Amino acid sequence: MIRPPEDSRKDRRKNPRKADELVVVSGASSGIGAATARALASMGYHVLAGVRTDSEAGTIRAGGIEPVTLDITVPQHVEALARRIADDPERRALRALVNNAGIEINAPVEVLPLALWREQFEVNLFGHIAVIQELLPFLRRSRGRIVNISSVGGVAALPVFGAYAGTKFALEAASDSLRREVSAHGVQVVVVQPGGVRTEMAARSGDLSLELAAGMSAEHQRLYSGLIDATVASNSASLERALPAAKAGAKIARVATTPRPRARYALGTDAAFIIPLTRFLPARLMDALLTMSHRSRKPKTASMPAPESAGSPS
Repeated sequence: MIRPPEDSRKDRRKNPRKADELVVVSGASSGIGAATARALASMGYHVLAGVRTDSEAGTIRAGGIEPVTLDITVPQHVEALARRIADDPERRALRALVNNAGIEINAPVEVLPLALWREQFEVNLFGHIAVIQELLPFLRRSRGRIVNISSVGGVAALPVFGAYAGTKFALEAASDSLRREVSAHGVQVVVVQPGGVRTEMAARSGDLSLELAAGMSAEHQRLYSGLIDATVASNSASLERALPAAKAGAKIARVATTPRPRARYALGTDAAFIIPLTRFLPARLMDALLTMSHRSRKPKTASMPAPESAGSPS
C-alpha cells in the first residue's frame, strides 16, 4: 500500500480546503460517473476519472477532468492510482473518493450462473474495497470523504435482481462498518441510493436479461420466462421517467462536498418512496408491492450488448 507523505497540523492550518483538490470517481466513462466527474470539475475540483480504454479517456477528458486507467478489479490499476495521488505535482489533497463503477447482470437466483454471481461481487463490492483500502491513508490525511454509490436495490431486492441487489446489500453493510471504524479518524463515509437513472448500463441490462433467458432450459423457461419478460418490460418503462444522469451526478457532487453530510441519501422519487416502506411494511406486503407491476407487461425487443466490465458506471 502506498502511503502519502506526512504533513503536520500546522501545515494543514496554513493550507485550508481548496476547490482544486483531487477527487477520484470510478466508472466515469459514461452515465452517473461521467456526470459526477463533470459536476465536480465545474465546482473547481481536479477529478481523476476512472476509465477502461483510450477512447473512453478521450470522451471524458476536459478541463479539470484527468482520465486514469482504472479497472477496480486489477490491483496494478489501483496501485497506479495511489501513486498518481502520492506524486501529484501540485501536492493536492484527496478530498473525496466516489465509488461508482459497477455492472448489472440480472436473472433468477436459480438460473444465473455462479460465474456471473462472482463477477458482480468482484466489481460491485470487492473492487470498491480494494480502492478504499489503498486510498484511505490519503483520506485520513485530508480528513476526506468516501461516497459509495449503492442502489434502491441495496434495500429492496426486486425479483430477478438477486445477484445485483446482493452486491448492493453487501456494500451497504460494509459502508456502515467502515463509517463506524473511521469516523474517529476524521473520514466521512456516505452512501447514495439511486433509484431509476437513465444510463447506458440501465438501458442494456434488460437486453442482457432476455439473452440469458433465451438460453434457459425448457423447465426454467416454463417457470421464469413470464416473470423475466414482465420485469424487463416494467423496468424499461420506468426508465422513460427516470432521473437524468446529469441530475444524479450533480446531486452526488454536492453530497461529496457538502460540509456536514448525512450517512445516506436516496436519489430519485422512486427511491425516496420505496426505501422508507422497507422499514415499516411487513415482508409479505413488500413482496406484493414489489412484484405487482411485474405481471402483465411484454418486453421490447432489442439487440444484445456485451456485459460491461469493472470500469463501467453504475
